[in-house]
Amino acid sequence: MTRALCLTCRKAKLTCYCQDLEKFTSNPQFIILLHPKESRKAINTGRMAFLQLNNALLLTGSSFDEHELFQQLIRDPQKRCFLLFPGPEALDISDCKHNPPKAGQQDVFIILDATWAMAKKMYRLSRCLQELPQLMFRPQQPSQFVIRQQPHLDCFSTIETIHHIIEVMGTHPAGEHHRLMKVFRDMVQKQINFELRHSPESSLPHDRADRFALHND
Repeated sequence: MTRALCLTCRKAKLTCYCQDLEKFTSNPQFIILLHPKESRKAINTGRMAFLQLNNALLLTGSSFDEHELFQQLIRDPQKRCFLLFPGPEALDISDCKHNPPKAGQQDVFIILDATWAMAKKMYRLSRCLQELPQLMFRPQQPSQFVIRQQPHLDCFSTIETIHHIIEVMGTHPAGEHHRLMKVFRDMVQKQINFELRHSPESSLPHDRADRFALHND
């Protein structure tokens, strides 16, 4: 039997998180570049973040040199754009905090939502991405995205990355950005609970539950 899907979050209606969303306008602004293969996955944290941020953009593609809207955005003099992508010349995110934009400018962080292999290909195929100043950071704790296999423990999901950037920039002292992690953690917990109910003999969901509980002690 085909499961009924929510057309907004793309999750099965039993695990839909749309009713838990509390939207806010973020500073900085975020542009999420979603690889087409990633867009077909039900568990996608880039989409989850986009649905909570009033001023975010979610653009799908593997190359953006000919993407008209994206080209307009990165060439807008009122926007100071950065690409979150590691490299020898990449600066730490905290450097932005100590080097604020000019009056009238808005900081914009561009995030590639894809596997590491796909993200490197997106970067290679898009000269416009290569021309942007690069930023990076080193997480101080493992990702809580335990229901997806990460290449390394310090690789964050897109929504964790966005939350971390806002936290470092200190632009939301009232803590609106913590809503991102609340919905994210609830989704991960629901997925673990589903796996425990339907695969009680498997060690995988039990291992995931243990690691998730450790992160949230």
